[in-house]
Amino acid sequence: MKIVISILSVLLVACTSSKIEIPTEILSETGFTDMLKEIHMAEAAFELNKSKGLENAKNTLANSYQSIYKKYDITDSTFSKSLEYYAKHPEILEEIYSTVLEQLTGERSTLNQQETN
Repeated sequence: MKIVISILSVLLVACTSSKIEIPTEILSETGFTDMLKEIHMAEAAFELNKSKGLENAKNTLANSYQSIYKKYDITDSTFSKSLEYYAKHPEILEEIYSTVLEQLTGERSTLNQQETN
């Protein structure tokens, strides 16, 4: 949740810059986008499940983070460095979040259609 708040606060700061080459130790925009989508889904599950038991929900969230890091073959440090990098480039981060939002909205629409059928 802290990640979401920090990202959103960075988006409020408007900066412009020319196209920047992403350092090799930073996740690509596509990889970071995919990870953020999964992280936000894990955090949404946490929010839904914390009323059933906060400690269990926290453990599940921590396990979800580790599973996501493992899936993308990175460490939490790499993710943090990538988040910090993109936070310093809000125009890129805004594009990433637009893509994440589009993907999540599309998935929600698909689920809603399945429920009505």
